Amino acid sequence: MSSWIQSALEEDAATRDLTAALLKNGNESSRARAVIIAKAPGVLCGVEAVVQTLKALDPHLVIRHCAEDGSHVSVGEKVFEADSQAHLLLAGERTALNICGHLSGISTATAEMVSQAGSVSILDTRKTMPGIRRFQKHAVLVGGGVNHRFDLADFPMFKENHRALIQQERPELKQKPDAEMSWIRQRLLEEGYTGTIAIEVEDEASMRACLNEGIEIILVDNIPPAQLSEWLGRAKKDGLPVDASRLEASGGIDQGSLEEHASSGVGRISVGAITHSSPILDLSMSVEAISGNDLRSRRESGSPAAEAAGDTE
Repeated sequence: MSSWIQSALEEDAATRDLTAALLKNGNESSRARAVIIAKAPGVLCGVEAVVQTLKALDPHLVIRHCAEDGSHVSVGEKVFEADSQAHLLLAGERTALNICGHLSGISTATAEMVSQAGSVSILDTRKTMPGIRRFQKHAVLVGGGVNHRFDLADFPMFKENHRALIQQERPELKQKPDAEMSWIRQRLLEEGYTGTIAIEVEDEASMRACLNEGIEIILVDNIPPAQLSEWLGRAKKDGLPVDASRLEASGGIDQGSLEEHASSGVGRISVGAITHSSPILDLSMSVEAISGNDLRSRRESGSPAAEAAGDTE
């Protein structure tokens, strides 16, 4: 995370803020307190990024309150509070809020879908922003979702384009899904691979062939849930080994269609939108000067927070 934050601070020229000159006396500015609050309900993720962002600018940052990832927050609830020099808090404000708001938006959207889906698992996809995939996938976990494969080396997944190329190169497999699925497994075995195989299907015959071959993950893509339910009903009636934990619905699924897909008989639903299209969780930071009287009164009270503030001046 530190390299991402450093890159973000450099992108924002955080150490060259032209407005800071009016706040500083020499190299320092007055002590101030930053408070981040939630402006919408949601599930927090990326609070550690807030800490690291502000600490990158001020190693002596005094943290007074810090919520945990996974916390459910309501409107107006305090997420984070810390003391530092005013110009340093302002320099890190946008970077901290951008990262935390984005990741919290993903965890919030995931949590909403997990709640809707009941016992069906909600999975992410590889539709992530290059360079920050692991943080976006972490946000999915925080929201109660499940990570699909992290990269191409996790396990083989044969999607529409893969299958089309295989059938072009081996015409004898066209219109013969049972032979195709058997060929895929055999070729992987010849390459020394014995792990999970995922295959995307868009027709009933291909789905049935995957069930017969024992394919571990069967992605049924862009099929209306009522139609998928009929396919699975016929497969069960015919004695095929239908296992919901192996069946995954995918393709343009959102909160509006989620419940129907969850009731179709699958045990998994993958949703690319939770990482590429989730709206941010709206957070705001206020920065207010800490007066000398405020510092003095807190020191006289003998509170640990007051002592911590005094130690860093």
